[in-house]
This record gives sequence, C-alpha cells and structure tokens, in this order.
Amino acid sequence: MPVGGEQYGAWYDHAAAEAAVAFFPTYLRHTEAQWWGQPFHLAPWQAKIVRTVFGWKRADGTRLIRELYLEVPRKNGKTEFAAGLSILMLIGDGEFGGQVYSAAVDKDQAKIVFNKASVMVGLCEELMQAVEVYKTSLYCPELAASFKPLSAKPGSKHGFSPSGGIYDEIHEWPSGDLQDVVHKGAIARRQPLEVYTTTAGEYGKGYGWEVHERAVAILKGEVIDPTFLPVIFAADPEDDWTDPATWAKANPGYGVSVKADFLTTECANAQGKLRKEADFKRFHLNLWVDQVITTGLPMDKWDACRVTPVTLADLAGRPCWGGLDLSTTTDLTALCLVSPKLDGAGYDVWWRFWLPVSSDRDLRERCKRDRVDFAKWITEGWICQTEGNTVDYDVIRAEITGQGEGAAQLGAWTPITEMVDLKELAIDRWNSSQITTQLTNDGVTMVPFGQGYASMSAPSKEFERLIIAGDLNHGGNPVARWMATCVAYDTDGRDNIAPVKPDRRGTPKRIDGIVAGTMAVGRAMVAEPGGGGIEVPEDYEVPTA
Repeated sequence: MPVGGEQYGAWYDHAAAEAAVAFFPTYLRHTEAQWWGQPFHLAPWQAKIVRTVFGWKRADGTRLIRELYLEVPRKNGKTEFAAGLSILMLIGDGEFGGQVYSAAVDKDQAKIVFNKASVMVGLCEELMQAVEVYKTSLYCPELAASFKPLSAKPGSKHGFSPSGGIYDEIHEWPSGDLQDVVHKGAIARRQPLEVYTTTAGEYGKGYGWEVHERAVAILKGEVIDPTFLPVIFAADPEDDWTDPATWAKANPGYGVSVKADFLTTECANAQGKLRKEADFKRFHLNLWVDQVITTGLPMDKWDACRVTPVTLADLAGRPCWGGLDLSTTTDLTALCLVSPKLDGAGYDVWWRFWLPVSSDRDLRERCKRDRVDFAKWITEGWICQTEGNTVDYDVIRAEITGQGEGAAQLGAWTPITEMVDLKELAIDRWNSSQITTQLTNDGVTMVPFGQGYASMSAPSKEFERLIIAGDLNHGGNPVARWMATCVAYDTDGRDNIAPVKPDRRGTPKRIDGIVAGTMAVGRAMVAEPGGGGIEVPEDYEVPTA
C-alpha cells in the first residue's frame, strides 16, 4: 500500500490492475523502429506503474492515485508509454464525457504524444471501431469522450473539465500555470489522473524542478501523499558517468530500447567536452545539471594552465592578437592579448583590466557588491584604476597606442603597440564606434566582433579546448581566474555556443576577461596557416531553421 493510503481506506483491486496491464498488448501496438505494429507488451517497470496506478483504490472504489510523476532518461519508451496511458484513460476508465489532454510547452510538443496515440488507434481494428481519429482530436462516440493536444498557454483554457492529463517534458515548462488550470478544471471528475513525464532539466529552475523536488520529498518520506506516485530512474550524482553499470542503473530500457553501443559512442564523444558531458548526464543518466547553459570552464584544467607568469614584457616583439571588451559605463573593461607560444602549441595570454573608481567608499562598495577584493588587485597591479564614475576610454586608448588626451597620464607605461606586434584588435561592434575610429586612426587594425552565436561559437570551443589541453598559459592572472569561474555557455540548440553570465540580471559575476580572451583567440584562429578558424562575415546570423 502507498504510504498514507490507509487514510483513504485504500485497497488493492487485483482484477482492475491486471485488466489495465492487459489493455496494452490487447489493443495497443508499437509505433516505432523494429517493434512497429507489434503488441505493446509492457516492460516490467511499466507494468509495475500501471498496476500501482490502476490497482489501488479508495474506499469508494475510485482510483487512489491521482498524479503519476515519471522521470526517466531519453529513449526508454516514455512517450510511447504516455500515449498508451492516454488511450487507456480515454476509453478504459469508462468516463462519460471524458476529456483527456496532452499538454506541453508548445503545440508541436503536445502533438507528439497525441500523434503516437492516433497511430496506435489506427493500428488496431477494435480501436478504430470505437474511436474516431481527427487531425487534432480522438473521439469516442460511445462515451462522448475526447483526447486533444494542448499547448502551455493557460489563459484560454478556463472553463473545461479534464478527466486526464499528460504533461510532457515539464522540465521545459517555465511555470505550472497550465497544470494548475487543468488540475482545478478536473475537480468535478470522479477519478482524474494527471501524468507528468520528463527527462531531467536545469538544476533548480522551472516548473519541472518544482515537481521533481515534490517527488523526491515523497520518495524520501519527508512528505506523505499517497495520491501522488513518484517514479524516478536516474544515476546518483556521485556515480561514475562513464561506467556502463551506471548507464544500466539509470535506464530501465538498457539493452532493449537503450543500446549499450550507442551510449558507448555518446560517452566517448563527451570526454573532455563540458557541454557534451552535461548533455550525456542529463539526457542519458537523468541527472539535473547545474545549468542547461553549462558551467563554463573546468577550473582544475584552468589552474593547470599556469605554466609561467606572463607580463607584457614577455610578449615584447612577438605577434599578438587582441580582444577588447568595453564596459558600458561603470564596470570593468578588459583587454586580452594572445601570442603563439615560443616552445609549443597554444598561446601565452596577457590581460589588462580597467576599473573606474570615484572614491575609497566607491571602491569598498564595489568590493562588497561583486564579492571580490578589487582593492587588493589594484594594489598588486592586476587592475588599473581610472578616476571618475565611468570608464575613461581616453586612458584605454593611450595605454594601447600612446595617443589622445590620456597620453599625459601614462607615466612610465609603454604603449602596447610599441611593445608587441599587434596584428589585430577585435572589439564588440556595439557602442564602440568612437574608440574603434580613434584606434584605427592610431594605426591599429580593428576587427568588429559580434557577440552572438555566429561569431562566438567557434572561438569559444577553441578557448575551452586550449584550456583542457593545457595549451593556454594564462600566467595565473587572478582577475581572469575569477571571471573563468563566473562564465557559462548558452546554446542555440544547434551546437552553437556563446559565453554569458549564468544570470544576467543583477549578478555580481563578471566575464569581461573571458569574452576578451575568446575574441583574441578567435582572431588568432583565423590567422593560423590552414587553421580551423572561419572568417565570419560581420552581418552573418545563425539560421533559424
């Protein structure tokens, strides 16, 4: 008996449980791959779920369990199972005027379960006689019951009376508003059943995480709710993600629908690639990752890249490619130079940071806000403090070329262009026209560099590869290291990535140095003889289809 079931007078209806299990191979056929058209014999784990949901009753004979949460890795037959459950709810419950819905974050996703159910009906002569199949609905005339796909736009869904709901891939749902509407609409039904299906998503975010946490609390016994059945197949975070034993643990369909050779290939492809590793853990081990935009850089690899200290003098006379990430007003501005190593593959890397400070109090407040010791870094020479409330572009220009109004403030500083052979300087083309024009007039080859996926993806991947390979000697710059711990990588879903802050709204985290370094590496890639860099046209945009 589910824990707490006694409060409902729970009892087990063996005949009802077995009838529900038998419904699948009797009336339903598989819709994919080598199983197409074959009777839908439930796997042991699926049969256990069906027996539990349809077998346990309340004292009045209605279903005890009103919510099923199924969280399982990809390719374990989750969608096929959900489609079968939807047909069982449509006609097997005998609910007159029943309304079953497949809901998802958008209409196309909602149609996936619905379309499978439609195919299942079409593959069974008995079901075809009982159910009418339409483009956007299944209808059972004998019960006046229907099954329809539903998108996650709750505003237009009030006033209906669902008897069943399939909530597909809820890790993608930004909120539970639609579920709330369906749940409240089902209040007049005798035994409504809501089925949540999902693969793991982003740790701590979205409606999927909310329901996941509820399920975990019930599994741990922290919450008693016999009406909610939580079923989670997943590896544990501490498990070795490369071990086939872990794969078998997380995947109930391992060896059947989930092939060992497929996971072997996927695992090999993910080695040393953070985003692919995160995707493997999420999609194939059902682990909620810290961010779907995955944590940016492996700090153990970063720390191992400190080969020797790197000063501007160390780059004297050497070819360098630069990236300049300008702050809008009051924040850090970063310049990064990369130069091919003299004794092997990769680059030596040097950064220069500028921070506007108006007073000692201002500096203290900045340290408190960003939770780092800017004052120490200024004292140690890692950051150049400029006077005033906003960034002084004249100082930046002067330090690069020795020209302009800021030149009088240089003191003993030797302009960068007099120290190194600066081949190109990449700069974000947004809000940088003035300094770009000035530096161009000073003789610097300026390259506008977009911050979107098209421009940033290849350089970002190369930047990460260099770190993992130990080929990016950053000299132990503590400001750059701090920024490396802050960066994350967003993806457009087409394997294109770009560096971002994990939370762009009000976060104390800064990534300017990593952005500047990525742009510098991007230009160096283009310059490499026969290199892997691709010259991206300035107006190029990633295709949307």
